[in-house]
Amino acid sequence: MKFCPNCKISLDKTWEICPTCSQALSPQTIKQAGGTDQKVKTFASNLPWYFHLIPVVIAMVAIIIADYVSKDSPAFVKLIFPPASLILGGFIGLLILKGISDNLKN
Repeated sequence: MKFCPNCKISLDKTWEICPTCSQALSPQTIKQAGGTDQKVKTFASNLPWYFHLIPVVIAMVAIIIADYVSKDSPAFVKLIFPPASLILGGFIGLLILKGISDNLKN
């Protein structure tokens, strides 16, 4: 009996595409679809879900600190500094997440 490599259901011998997950099953079908038969690793896919909260938490901390720091500043600084800190904090969180992911892969 043949099983789908993606969703692990049993398949009929004549099926070229899994009816549940639409995974191409034969090399010929994969080539016709224009894809590759190798799985594509996504960013930080080796980490549990709660590690993906790191960029969100760091961005929230950054915007809280930026709001506190710019409290007595002119209106333009209050307008620009907190959102820029939010973006920069999220980016720094992504860099931290990438570093953790790379360390756990090795």
